Amino acid sequence: MLLLAFSGHVMGQTVTGKVIDPSGIPLVGANVVEQGTTYGAVTDFDGNFSLELSSSDVVLQISYIGYETKLIPYTGQKELKVVLPNAMALLDDIVVIGYGTQKKKDVTGAMKTIKAEGIEGQPVSNMASAMQGQVAGLQVTSSSGQPGAGHNVRIRGTSSITGGSNPLYVIDNVIVTNGSALATLNTSDIESINVLKDASAPAIYGARAANGVIIITTKRGKAGKTAVNFHTYAGVQTPSKKLDMLDAQGYQTVWNAAQDNAELERFANLDGTTLTESTDWQSALLNDARIQNYELSTTSGTENTNISSSVNHYQEDGMILNTGFTRTSVRLNADTHFNNLKLGNSFYYSHSNFRDQNVVNGRGMLNWALSQSPAVAIRNENNVGGFNGPQPGDGALNKVNPIAAQELIENTRRINRFLGNVYAQYEFFDGFSYKLSLGADMAGTFNRYFAPEFDLGNGQTPLSIQNGKQVTERRTDQSSILLENMLNFKRMIGKHDVAVLLGHSAIANETSYQHTSVVGENISEAFPVINASESVSDLQGGRSQRRMLSYFGRASYGYDGKYLAMFNYRRDGSSAFTAENAFEDFMSASLGWVISEESFLEDGFFDLLKLRGSYGYLGNDQINASATQSVVNLNSKTIFNGNVLVNGVSPGSQVANRDLVWEKQEQLNLGLDMAILRNRLSLTVDYFVKNSKDLLLRFNLPKATGVGAVYLNAGQVQNKGWEFDLSYGDKKGDFSYNISANATLLNNEVKELAYGLEAIERYGNSYFVPRNRIEVGNSLFALYGYQADGIYKSEEELNDGPTPLPGTAVGDIKYKDISGPEGVPDGMITNDDRTFIGDGNQDIIYGFSMSAKYKGFDCSLQLQGVYGNEVFNETKFYTQGYYNTYNMTTDVLDAWSETNPNSDTPRAIPSNLSNNDEVSSYWVEDASYLRLRNVQLGYTIPAKAVGVIGLSSCRLYTSAQNLFTITDFSGYDPESATFSGVQGAQLYPTPKTFVLGAQIGF
Repeated sequence: MLLLAFSGHVMGQTVTGKVIDPSGIPLVGANVVEQGTTYGAVTDFDGNFSLELSSSDVVLQISYIGYETKLIPYTGQKELKVVLPNAMALLDDIVVIGYGTQKKKDVTGAMKTIKAEGIEGQPVSNMASAMQGQVAGLQVTSSSGQPGAGHNVRIRGTSSITGGSNPLYVIDNVIVTNGSALATLNTSDIESINVLKDASAPAIYGARAANGVIIITTKRGKAGKTAVNFHTYAGVQTPSKKLDMLDAQGYQTVWNAAQDNAELERFANLDGTTLTESTDWQSALLNDARIQNYELSTTSGTENTNISSSVNHYQEDGMILNTGFTRTSVRLNADTHFNNLKLGNSFYYSHSNFRDQNVVNGRGMLNWALSQSPAVAIRNENNVGGFNGPQPGDGALNKVNPIAAQELIENTRRINRFLGNVYAQYEFFDGFSYKLSLGADMAGTFNRYFAPEFDLGNGQTPLSIQNGKQVTERRTDQSSILLENMLNFKRMIGKHDVAVLLGHSAIANETSYQHTSVVGENISEAFPVINASESVSDLQGGRSQRRMLSYFGRASYGYDGKYLAMFNYRRDGSSAFTAENAFEDFMSASLGWVISEESFLEDGFFDLLKLRGSYGYLGNDQINASATQSVVNLNSKTIFNGNVLVNGVSPGSQVANRDLVWEKQEQLNLGLDMAILRNRLSLTVDYFVKNSKDLLLRFNLPKATGVGAVYLNAGQVQNKGWEFDLSYGDKKGDFSYNISANATLLNNEVKELAYGLEAIERYGNSYFVPRNRIEVGNSLFALYGYQADGIYKSEEELNDGPTPLPGTAVGDIKYKDISGPEGVPDGMITNDDRTFIGDGNQDIIYGFSMSAKYKGFDCSLQLQGVYGNEVFNETKFYTQGYYNTYNMTTDVLDAWSETNPNSDTPRAIPSNLSNNDEVSSYWVEDASYLRLRNVQLGYTIPAKAVGVIGLSSCRLYTSAQNLFTITDFSGYDPESATFSGVQGAQLYPTPKTFVLGAQIGF
């Protein structure tokens, strides 16, 4: 027998016993410990154990993989006989399904639960980061590595074009309309996350549940003595990757070659004699950054009242100069009951501060750092502000000094958020109750921008302050009030398990903002306020309201634990639509058959074998609150009689569509749940089909109409695929482990476009024609452009092939002749040859995790990845495209030339003198990747050792995130391209993070 004793421990009374299963078979290697410690014993071959107790006031915790855990208070027993029931507890876990709970075994829909231990200890500011790779069918991508940045979250693919595709978030029974709440929520406060994926359980939420539902439950108090816990970690974040940029000598060589090939005069300061600098702008902007977290939490409870509270302070400095995020939060959850009346609350307040990177002309500071000439110094004390910029002899002047922008310009946000819920529940008799719930989500955001006067010594106003010195302030107030009434009946009648829920819900959302921007006059670092200038450059304000009224119901039935059924109905009315179209009915039905409970499977091979299926309709109203109304321009100016300027009203940015209706989603799900080997091995398989109809689309109108856009119901999109979730866990003596993997195979296809539309094109700007083409038969994120076919390596190849675009020369990209006016190749490269060149849809999403424990040691790791998606890489375009005398990566040193005729890299030539800057597959890359998302190693010091200093527990750990990424993508981070298939120019790389932490119990 192995005793987990601590040297020097003062022995108390001895208890012996035997641990067996329901059949009387001894359980070898069962764990018997004093609850809350690692001090205990392991049963021998006959199931026997002997344990000397530290005191007479302990609770014994007996556990074994595949069986229920038992807690037995020690009351002086000398010998114990412990029977551990088979781990139907694993199957009888209570999961949250929306307006209620259900045994996991009885669930007929597709859902997955992430418990607190699955996310704790990860040094992340946003809960969404912790979910990555843990749930089949859940896509989570970080659009930016900036501290506090939001995430793009999709459940089973993107189903809408411009209507929202984010899931519905429910935090402690409060429906959260703004996903930014996740950044203001302390991850350590979360008890569980339930992801509802099909139409079954989410249908009870009706409106906006079309994209799935994520239910977040925070920690609540428990009966027992007061427990106080302190959790802290601190560490450093480092850039996970840097691009190989040209130094000053390489920059001179490349741009001299480009000017020579264009028969243009070389830049005066690149003549080989004036190079006195070689600035690494990338390294000057990217730095190592600190991260730290402090949290104090308490739980306490009596027979009637339970309380849980926490205080947290989180600080994360950004890798990009002068960026960062801090959050201070307070939480208080309480529940109490008096006879048949139960009262409770969930209160959460957070104060968050963001220091954002500046964005100029749609491009972030890192993109501007990559573009800067390494032959130009960062600073010049002779210039106002002390910074330098390119001079006429350096080439193009219209560049941003990113160091100056980040050091001199203030760009901050402050968010105060309150998230709260109070409820009263009265039980009329056993199983029948009424619940009244009032929830609120209130956020106040203050954005501030201050730019002092400075120059870069080249006689031009810096791009980053085109309006000169400036102060801009914007205040936004958002509120969402939720009132719900529910009647709930649940009763087991013989073998019949019956539950009925009836409810009413009303939501009132309101948003208002005030925006003021002033320039010039007395604005300075000593006077950086709005009233420093009366020169108002922008003055705006607005207010919008949104209302929703709902009636809902659910009925579930189970017979003998074998046959299961559930029906959900909800009628929603949304003010986003006209009165005639405001209300819509949503419903779903699901069935389940627990085959393992049938008599013909009495051999017990399957601990669980369940077939389930669901079908239903859900809704989506995530559009502008005024989408059905016309918007007018109140600042229209017209000249009459040749010289009289008159202010008036004219058609504005939007024309009304009174026929706009709900976006609807039809969902089918077929699933299999299986567990064997005493629940050590479990498998879940789901097949799903989601058909989104009446897609909500903001359609841009021709400029000749005088109106910007109109909202339409534009067509149908289908997402279908397979999900697999496999896990295995076991325990051998003191060693226990769990391994899990999940994968999703996803196909996204446009099935129909309404109003006779052939296609919809988007993701274009002043630099690019639209790069995404939505067309029937392709995905929502299909990339469109020319198909590159190598480069022209000789005059013969140039003359023998299809007639190229005008200005094409040897060394330029060769494009395929795909089509022509008649729909067949015509021997000429024209606009007709644009075709589909990639797909941003992720074909496979997968994750893998492992955890293990041995005595006081524990470790875990998590891998996550995607496969099959392509990305238009704007970083590659700007750093290899010879655009505007920007600096470039060292790849261009291998450019085609007469002395390097076998190269596949285009020749050195300014972008405006060739066709290499066309949207083509040359700039499209495979963005598949595999990333080590998190790895953690911890040690729990024996309770007796820390008890000497008055502690009940102490765990020390080290953790690392994003240690490596395996990918062929040449940019900073393949993940940042989100789902669009286009990686934009507001770059902020995902960092590597290393922390040390401690979890201490008092």
